[in-house]
Parts: sequence; C-alpha cells; structure tokens
Amino acid sequence: LESKRNIHPLGAPPYRTERASGKMGGAVDPNGENGSNGKFKDVPEEDDEDGGRRGVSCGLSLGCGGGRKVDTTQQFAARLQRMILSCKAMQDDQGLRFRIFDNCTVAEKLEDGGPEMVLQESRCTLFRKLRQVSGLTEEHFYNSMCSKPFSGGKVEVSGKSGSIFLRSHDGEFVLKTIEEHEFEVLNSMLPHMMLYFEQNQDSLLSRFFGAYALTVGGQTLRIICMSNVLKRPAERIYDLKGTTEDRWVDPKKGGVLKDKNFTYTMLFDFDRRKEILQVICDDSDFLDSVGVMDYSLLVGVSPSKGKKKAPREVINGGYGGSSMSCLEGSLRKLDGEVEEVELQLGIIDFLQCWTPKKIAAHWFKKSTIGCFQEIDTEPPAKYRQRFYKYFLTKIEATTGRPIRSISFEGLGER
Repeated sequence: LESKRNIHPLGAPPYRTERASGKMGGAVDPNGENGSNGKFKDVPEEDDEDGGRRGVSCGLSLGCGGGRKVDTTQQFAARLQRMILSCKAMQDDQGLRFRIFDNCTVAEKLEDGGPEMVLQESRCTLFRKLRQVSGLTEEHFYNSMCSKPFSGGKVEVSGKSGSIFLRSHDGEFVLKTIEEHEFEVLNSMLPHMMLYFEQNQDSLLSRFFGAYALTVGGQTLRIICMSNVLKRPAERIYDLKGTTEDRWVDPKKGGVLKDKNFTYTMLFDFDRRKEILQVICDDSDFLDSVGVMDYSLLVGVSPSKGKKKAPREVINGGYGGSSMSCLEGSLRKLDGEVEEVELQLGIIDFLQCWTPKKIAAHWFKKSTIGCFQEIDTEPPAKYRQRFYKYFLTKIEATTGRPIRSISFEGLGER
C-alpha cells in the first residue's frame, strides 16, 4: 500500500488557514456556533509561478466548470450530491446482488467543454448493509446527505492530514477526503467491520456509510462518509491516544487538545465504567485483528444539563449506534475538584496499517525520542495494549470496587 506516492490528487491546499476561535477534530459541530465548530478563516494563496491558483481550488474550479472563487465550493458540493443520487438511482433500477466488489460508476460532462467528471461509489451492497446494521434507513441517509446543501457550503481543513471536510445539513454525517492507501484499507476491512458491528452494537468505532472516488481530468479525490462523533456542541475536544510524543497543544490557539492537555480523570458509576472499558477493549482488539493502529478516542466535553439519564439512553439521538457515545459523567481535576459534564465519545482515524514505512519510523523513533517519550508508531498489538491501559487509568468508578480483570488477551491482570 505504501509503494505508491501518497500525494493529494489536487495538490497543496488552496488557502493558508488562520485558526478562528473554535475546535475541530474527527468530527464537526452541527450548529456552527458557540466557538466549537472548528471554523477556519479562508485566506487566498498567491498565484504560483505559472500564473494559476495552487491546490484544491484548481480541482474545485475544474469540477464546477470554473466560476468565481466564492461559488466553486458550493457548486462542487451540489454536483457531488447530484452524482451520489445518480448512483442511488442506478442501483434502484438495476437491483443489487450481494457481492463484495459491487462498485457503481456515474459520469457527468462539465460545462464549457470541460473534462468528464466520474464518480465511483465503492462497495455499494456492503455499505448499504452497514447502514442497515447501524439502524440507518436509506431514506434517512439520502435525505441527510442530498436533500439540502452541505452545511454552510464550506470546505474546512483540520489536523495534520490537511483533509477536506464537508458535513450534511443536519450535522449527522461528515465527508472527508483521505489518501489512496487509507481508501484501500477501508475497502479491505469493510466485510470484517460489518460483521463486527452486527455483534457489537455498542462499539465506539466511528461508522463509515459510504466511500467515493471522484475523478476529474485524470486526477482522483477519494471521499468517505462517516458518522459525526460530535453531534452536539462541545465546549472542549480532546484527541486521546495514550502517547506522549507531540501530544500537547497550546489551548490559546483554540485547536483540538491532546493527551498532555487532558489532566483529568473521567468518572462514571461502577457498572457504566465496566461497560465502557469492555467496549474499548473489544474495539481495540478488533482493530488489532485487522492490522491497524494510530487511532484515537475523541472526547467532546460539554457542561452537564443536570438531567438524570436512563442507564442505556442514547443522549445524542439519531439513527442508533452506541449507547455509550454520549453520556452524563464527571471530570476530576488534579486538585480533586469534580466537574459534572456531558461526554461524547468515539474512536476515530483507524485506517493506518502497519506498513514498512511505519516500521522504519518505529525503529527510528524508538532509538531517539523513544528513550524518553511514548511514541505513537507502535505495532498494532502493542498499540492496542497501551491504548486500553491508558483508559484503564483515565476512567474510574465513583462507587463500587475497582475493576481487576477484563477479558483482553495478552494484557494480564489489570
């Protein structure tokens, strides 16, 4: 998978970004308000030496038939929605057979004699089954995705990957561009993921509901549709891996915070804590079995609304999913002060395989910064053990005896 150059098909990002007040991780605040939406202020780049705009703007303008800079993103999103609906119509007309490799391809000619725009929806039957397993109806999915323009009509760039993010108008789904090797990993693990979700409805793994390859003029943009982990506004967002390498962010910059910023302990009642730890244990065990690593737990923190919830009630509503994705709990600070909060939880970014490139990075870091830091590049088995043990110390019970053992091969006594 690493033998090909992983270059963004549309080049460098079209804007340099100046972070506004807000936070953003592997999820998007649906409201676009209160400083938690992760908005970025767009600042156009200068023309390159050849007199053309660099990066994604070239691809978006191409995909929209040119036009003003302010309109291209909205036109691109509208065209993408139209082609997704065309794929659905083709599947409805032809009918679906249960096959693993059933891709659907539609093409649309651009205005002004431009190149053809081709959208391939990958693994149609498996994704439809995965939506069904997650309690998501086809009507709900396509209404959220295509009945109205993507929220705000903006492209948002977040994190080190420089991925492009779009969200559905109701905030339920996030569309994100990924690299080719991640796209291949998702397609290969999809059958296993479907079976896992059938047996583990409470999994905290972010659900994938579609994968698309959009080709314009010989260049391909790979897009995935996934559930939005943070469906409700979050005051603070933490991305937690259980590592210490480059895991501190200046809070004043308004970004997603990391492990060294999380100086708290999450508190739940004894039974709830046991359930959460068992789910994290099972999820990380599954990710190890399919050979991926470098994932993290996204934690959205909001002030508690002061209402008592039923033990297994899904606070964030929607189409099903884990009963532990949004919970009432507490955060205990280092000085012992306890804060009542609402916590949104989800495991994200689990499309990185243990490749030769990762192995080389592991041994380089291990002999250097690994002498005094917990490095993030570890084999899947080592990564899952450390991931689980980290949350074993970060999630405690408010009542009852401590948990001494959860079935997790290779970890030993807790």
